[in-house]
Amino acid sequence: MTTTHNNEVQQVIHQAATKLAALEFIDQETARQVSPVAEAVANMFTILYYQAETGRATPEDFQEALATIRQATGN
Repeated sequence: MTTTHNNEVQQVIHQAATKLAALEFIDQETARQVSPVAEAVANMFTILYYQAETGRATPEDFQEALATIRQATGN
């Protein structure tokens, strides 16, 4: 498993945050459609936060979260 570098992580999160900040509203149908991806991403952010606070997240935690994101996005 390769280590993702700090600048790559910051860039990906910043890009997502910038795009989300540009949205004014998400209607219920759209929210329903994107909720599996949103839930997978929220789980990844929970792991990132846990890692930042405790340093105890494992590579397996990240791999599981990434697998869920890939499944939710069809990758």
